[in-house]
Amino acid sequence: MIVQPRRGRRLWIGYICSVLLVLILGLLQTSVFPSFAIVGIRPALVLMSTITLATISDDARALYWGFAGGLLIDLLSTTPLGVNALLFTLLVYIVGGQGRRFDRVNPVFPVLAGVTATVLYYPALILALQLLEFDIDWGKQVWDRLPRAVAVNAGATMLLYPVVRRVETWTYPHSSARFLGRSVGGYPG
Repeated sequence: MIVQPRRGRRLWIGYICSVLLVLILGLLQTSVFPSFAIVGIRPALVLMSTITLATISDDARALYWGFAGGLLIDLLSTTPLGVNALLFTLLVYIVGGQGRRFDRVNPVFPVLAGVTATVLYYPALILALQLLEFDIDWGKQVWDRLPRAVAVNAGATMLLYPVVRRVETWTYPHSSARFLGRSVGGYPG
């Protein structure tokens, strides 16, 4: 007999795991990957995890993840406070919110949403930093780095998908019957 924690305790374990996941991804993104970049690119782990959550989740938790994760990245990196928090929240709303129309079990859509978020994030970040009077070369940052960033972040999204899916099921357990993207009681008729 397998003993599972009560529903309330399981939800708290899921919430603690989701906070730890965002903290670990933020620390990896800001402290490990600047030294060990993949093809010269630091993956946007927190953004990709929030986009993945937004595409597989029914509620607004991804917006909270996006804001808190962006704020964490702002605090741990050299970007001005609030830039990533604003961009992550907007991207989760724009890109991730479109996933509610599609099948959430298929990992293809979160990867495509991650690619779209990357294509929108890099130019938006450069523009925001230029508005804050940082001297940044558009050609080098967007045209040279963006194709590699798309590939690296797509790979990161594929690796993060099972982890985020597990945390999502821990924090928001679904009933077993699903019909057109919403839970139905045990009997479909």
